[in-house]
Amino acid sequence: MKTATASILLAIVLALVISSPALAQQNSTITITMTGLDVISISLNKTNWPLGTVAPNTVYETSPPIEWCTLTVEGTRNVNTFIEGEDAEWVSNPTDYKWTLSNDGTNGEHTYGLWFRISGDTARGYVPITKTQGEFWPPSGGSSMAPGDYKQFGLRLLSPTYFYSSRQMQTQIIISAVAD
Repeated sequence: MKTATASILLAIVLALVISSPALAQQNSTITITMTGLDVISISLNKTNWPLGTVAPNTVYETSPPIEWCTLTVEGTRNVNTFIEGEDAEWVSNPTDYKWTLSNDGTNGEHTYGLWFRISGDTARGYVPITKTQGEFWPPSGGSSMAPGDYKQFGLRLLSPTYFYSSRQMQTQIIISAVAD
């Protein structure tokens, strides 16, 4: 019994001797540095322009003309933005009838023109929207948009010179962003 008690006491003393430097150590601080992933994000405050009934060969503009919608960079990365349009389709039967989106903003039979204009962009004025992705902002040689930046813009539609009336038409404009 004395041997067992002595062995236990010896084990406790050895444990205390080995751990005494750790028990005497003061508090320390660990610093962790993390970097989050880049986030590419934009938002629009308007996503619908209900025109109602339109007449042939007529220009329609958003109101106000060039401050109707606001695009805001909400991510953590500088971005370049792009815009493209689509043909307008008959809501009741999209495969049966469409208006073709013009390549240069002009109109014709069953062909419509669509433009955008950014507030403060006096160099470009109204820019045609086509089915090919084009620069929204920055224009060639300009600086990208930083987190928190915004651009206000408006739209202009030139209806076809001739189209079948009484058909509700719908189209989409796609605005996208890529990291600068």
